[in-house]
Amino acid sequence: MKVLIVSMSTLFIDALQIAIQDKRPTWQVDTYPIQAPIFNQTLLKKIKEQCIDIVVIETTNQHFALIIESLKKVKGPEIDIMLLVDSRMGEVYHHLKDEERWASVTKNTGLDEFLLLMESFKSNTPHLVEVSLKELDKKILKDLAVGHTFEFIQRTRDLTAEEIDQALHRITTYFKVPNYIESISKAFEQKIIAY
Repeated sequence: MKVLIVSMSTLFIDALQIAIQDKRPTWQVDTYPIQAPIFNQTLLKKIKEQCIDIVVIETTNQHFALIIESLKKVKGPEIDIMLLVDSRMGEVYHHLKDEERWASVTKNTGLDEFLLLMESFKSNTPHLVEVSLKELDKKILKDLAVGHTFEFIQRTRDLTAEEIDQALHRITTYFKVPNYIESISKAFEQKIIAY
């Protein structure tokens, strides 16, 4: 797999590059430091020329919206984009809900889980894996359907951010949709949750 890591933090991308290459020596991992949270044609040319499979973009909640708008404005090849964000806030999902080949992962995700997510990410998956919903997943779906935030769910159900991320991954995989918002609609349609 060919991976490109993009960040405003050179230390971060260098450390992540080393960590990924240590765990997945067959992967080609390149880095691209940016000076501002803006994408340009030079970066997209690099992505296209090197036939990158997945672009990992590290961003902060402060710069997240700028990164997204910059990515949407610059025309480029169809690529998988994984955003490393500070937290799973509603704004992240709002911006990503219509982007089939984009996903977000929180920065507190462990390296092994992060690598598994990259391997199973959208176009890198040759076959759809059959997943079943756990009771916790159904409870989280209900909570999201009534408008609770991830932070509220985490606090009231005594869950870690990683547990919520895993549940969201199972939920979107089960319904074969790119985001949890579409999962809620499908859950109502299939009567998995009710009003």
